[in-house]
Amino acid sequence: SWACATAPKRRRERASSTFSEARAPAPGLPVAGEALTAREREVLALLAAGATTKAAARALDVSPNTVKTHTRHLFEKLGVRTRSEAAARARELGLIAPP
Repeated sequence: SWACATAPKRRRERASSTFSEARAPAPGLPVAGEALTAREREVLALLAAGATTKAAARALDVSPNTVKTHTRHLFEKLGVRTRSEAAARARELGLIAPP
């Protein structure tokens, strides 16, 4: 039927828009180094140094999922979408030393 053929497409569109909205920085959220927790700063330093999620998890003695959560929060707070953007933004803010 018509509903069955379009339902998956609608779900994909809805999921896609929700995903895009979730990645955008929250309104009113400070975009500054002071907004980062101590653990987020540790994760940021490791990621900026090129550590993988698994390597960062081992170094911090936490689960890779915990590192992913910290990374997602970092991206939101810094207003970025990638690890390289996060590292560049952190350098701009003076949170990590230049390479």
